[in-house]
This record gives sequence, C-alpha cells and structure tokens, in this order.
Amino acid sequence: MDESRRATLIEAAGRWGTPLYVTDLDAAVANAQAWRDALPGALVAYAVKANPDPALLRRLADEGFGFEVVGPVELSLARRAGATSDRIVVNGVGAGDAHLADALAGGALVNAESLSALDALLLAGKGRIGLRLNPSIAAATHPHLATGAAASKFGIALDELPEAVHRLARAGRAPASLGAHIGSDIHDAGPFGGLAELLAGLAAKSDVAQIDLGGGYAGPLDAWVDAVAPHIPETERLVVEPGRSIVADAGWLLTRVVRVQARGHLIADAGMTELVRPMLYGATHPVELLEPGAGLPRGEAWTLSGPICEAGDILARNLDLGPTAGEGALLAIGQAGAYGAAMASNYNGRLRPAQAVIEGGEVRLSRRRETLEDLTARDLTEG
Repeated sequence: MDESRRATLIEAAGRWGTPLYVTDLDAAVANAQAWRDALPGALVAYAVKANPDPALLRRLADEGFGFEVVGPVELSLARRAGATSDRIVVNGVGAGDAHLADALAGGALVNAESLSALDALLLAGKGRIGLRLNPSIAAATHPHLATGAAASKFGIALDELPEAVHRLARAGRAPASLGAHIGSDIHDAGPFGGLAELLAGLAAKSDVAQIDLGGGYAGPLDAWVDAVAPHIPETERLVVEPGRSIVADAGWLLTRVVRVQARGHLIADAGMTELVRPMLYGATHPVELLEPGAGLPRGEAWTLSGPICEAGDILARNLDLGPTAGEGALLAIGQAGAYGAAMASNYNGRLRPAQAVIEGGEVRLSRRRETLEDLTARDLTEG
C-alpha cells in the first residue's frame, strides 16, 4: 500500500472511527471500465449485491453502467442512483409476483428463473422477459458459491427450456435474453467458455439475440475474453454482471485491536458481523498495519479474531504484523469491497459500520454508522 493510500485510510479512521468500510470509487470505476473496454457494446451490469454503497451506485450510474439487481430493494436502490430502466437486469430465484410485475412494467430486463416465475411475468403484461437457465456447469469454487450445478436451486433446467419458449410463443412473445450464472469467486475462465458455447447454441435455436453470461469471474479478464470470444464474437450481444471483480480490491475494512490474548489472538473491534466471508466461505483477506499500537511478544503467529460470541469469529490466521500490532493498532483488511458491508449484520446487538468513499483523492462519509435508535425504530410499543 502506498503512503498516500495509507494516509487517507488513517484519516478516515480518525474522522469516523472503526469498524469502518472505505471504498475507492475511482478504482471501482476503473475496474468496471476494463470490462467495458474488453466487451465493446456489451451491457456491463454491476451486481448491486456485492456492494450497494449509495455513492458507488451513483458514480457507476453517472458513468453509464448498468445494474444487476435481486429483489425490490436493490431495484429501488438502482433507480434511486439514477440508473435508466433499459440498463437494469432483474434476477432472483424467489422473486415475488408483485416485484416481477413492477420491474417488468418499469422497463427492466426481467429474467424468469422458473416456469412459475415465467407464468407470473406473462400475466403481468408487456415488457422484456429473459430466461435464466441452470446450465449444469459445476465450476471450481466454494460449494456455497456454486450456482450453476445441476442440483442447485437456480435457473430453469435445460430440459424445461423448450416448454418455457413454448409458453412465451403461445403468448405471442419471445425471450429477450438467454442467460445463466454459474457461481462466484471462480478463477478458471474455462467454465465461462463452456457456458458461452452452450448459450450461443441455445440462442441460435430460439432466435434470441442477447446472451447474459452472469458474473462471478475472479481471474485475469483477458483469459475470460479468450474463453468466450470464439463462441460469441459479437460482444454487443452480451450482458455481463460483474460484482466482486469491480469492487473487491477497491475496498477495505478498517479495525482496531482492542484486546490481546497472549495465547495468540488479536481481538479486533470488527468481526463476523462486519466481515462474514472468512467464516462463511473460508475466504482469506490480506491484513496490513496502518498505525502502531502497544507492543507484542516476538516470534508469535497471531490470529485476528473478532469480538462476537462465536468461536468461528476469525478474520485472519497466521499473521505477522510486527511487534507494534497490539492494543490500539489500526489495521486495514484488504479485498473487502465485495460482500463485506453488504452482508453485515446486527448479531450480538452490533451496529452496522459507517461507510466512507474515496474520490479524486478525497475521502468523505457515504453512510453513517447505525445507531441504537435505527436498530429499535421498528419496535412496536404495547397497546
């Protein structure tokens, strides 16, 4: 980490305390632009679930990117950020009829993930209906992140596709798009090449122009393009839904060490309620010392643990942050821009952290820290 970045993160922690999420908007836009440059004419629809920071969504909307949303709240957030309906893609295996109807009426591309959802969309009226398939492709990733396997809950099964096309045709409609999402945090581009080959063949049979390859790729972008291009050379046909690849390396979780257990634990003021990925997925995140604290015994490999009453509340293992990473030390947990703040919870009565953004070298608050009043605002008094 360069000294300018270090100084900015230290400033942010000093102004708004810890735990604190910080997202670099310029870095996120640069990552999104790399997708747009690699796929001229494609719809690059940022997956809002990765990080719904309002300043980030506004900046991406201003830059002309699209949004992939799951559920009515994310749809509202995308609209609130200024996204135009023609650049919104709606997914969701459990989407309710009312949400599907609202999204369709608003002009978004709405993907049916089951025959039942397709029937609800056909009843809802005019609009762009896509079909999101289960491609029966098992990519190498954590089991919780694998969405394209045949046994997963996601998407219309391949043997159901003819029936889905028939139901559309019976209503005088045709699929606006064929797509699938095979999972997240996938480093091998090969399965995306297989997905592109499958969808291109199916789209040709059904005379569908637009192909949605989802998101989830975590490797070098040029390898993804090399895998996909032989099957879909016309990039203007494509919809892609990157999330993690846009924001993961553009975000940090800042935390302070509040206690030291001499048996090898640095206890931080952030834990699984702020960053659940290590516990949920076995994810690893780099940790860097920003400001020194009290001294530590030498020669010890430390575990960075959170304050939550769970033995699994561990953020990182086998750390060697130097002899000054004791109580009061300020740490930056990297690669935390995706599925960090978005998955924060109130477990153990925790208040969700504030969020700040960096833009043009300046840092500002984007979302304030949650308060007890926020947490209890929905409580109903007796009588």
